[in-house]
Amino acid sequence: MIVFISGGVRSGKSDYAEERARLLYAKEQKNLIYIATSDVYDEEMHVRVKRHQEQRKRDEVNWKVYEKPSNIADLLSGFQQGDVILLDCVTTLLSNELFNGWQQGEKKWTSPSFIAEVEKKMIHLVSELAEGPYTAFVVSNELCFDLPPQDRATSIYIRLLGRIHQDIVSRAKEAVLIENRLVLLKKRGGQA
Repeated sequence: MIVFISGGVRSGKSDYAEERARLLYAKEQKNLIYIATSDVYDEEMHVRVKRHQEQRKRDEVNWKVYEKPSNIADLLSGFQQGDVILLDCVTTLLSNELFNGWQQGEKKWTSPSFIAEVEKKMIHLVSELAEGPYTAFVVSNELCFDLPPQDRATSIYIRLLGRIHQDIVSRAKEAVLIENRLVLLKKRGGQA
């Protein structure tokens, strides 16, 4: 089952997702799993990741943390009935998958077949999360509210993210939009 939590940058969506996951974990008492998708590629990202790691260490619950910037579906077979999963975040995961190799100057993202392959991979992940025996809190940024992008890479990325968000919402039991720490329920079809 998926609970989709989206919102703008620094809107409070990750804090909200963590709190919801903790509350469900308190009921289920199985595993509390955090899948962090950030790939540390600069000093700012290193500081953010370190801050999140320290924050989880101070948490009163014991998160099982997987820091995996791509190929998330590989982890899912190891999770079981009643586990509570937090995937943070789809936006970063898609960027990692779509722009894989950019550090070496590769531009795989320019190939329509590669874009289709990435989309298929992401949709497969969403399907696995929705059909699994666990609850998955899936976090993502809303980037489609802004002006249309002027460069090709961003345009491809935004369109692909929009399609993935639509697929997540179609499979989710609940969809929530966070704006300035305000919770706006957009879809409810079950409890989590």
